[in-house]
Amino acid sequence: MLLREYELTVIANPQLTPDKSTKTFEKYETLLLADGGEIIKKSAWGTRKLAFPMNQQFRGTYFHYDLTCSPAALKEVERLMRIDDSILRYMSIRLGENVDVEQRKLEIAKAEAFASSQKEIDPQ
Repeated sequence: MLLREYELTVIANPQLTPDKSTKTFEKYETLLLADGGEIIKKSAWGTRKLAFPMNQQFRGTYFHYDLTCSPAALKEVERLMRIDDSILRYMSIRLGENVDVEQRKLEIAKAEAFASSQKEIDPQ
């Protein structure tokens, strides 16, 4: 099974209730994990003002995933997001082929530790 590493950023409708938002993203995560995929890191970036209105919305709630999954699983998730009214936009970027998930988790943890240590030194 070919697994690729991707970054997936999603802008959701900010008017979604937390319960509806959780159910929506659980559905997509289940599809991404179906063929042996794995979520390396999941981040909620919060609600932010959009650069331009999307579907008459001026704000959006951002979610970001670092993950591995099969190309078919990502294609299906993108298809479903395209027709989902609660998703304003999404963007997926392929980062690599046949990725070692544990090694990637270590790399991300080291990068986060370095970034936090830099904030302690220079809190600006």
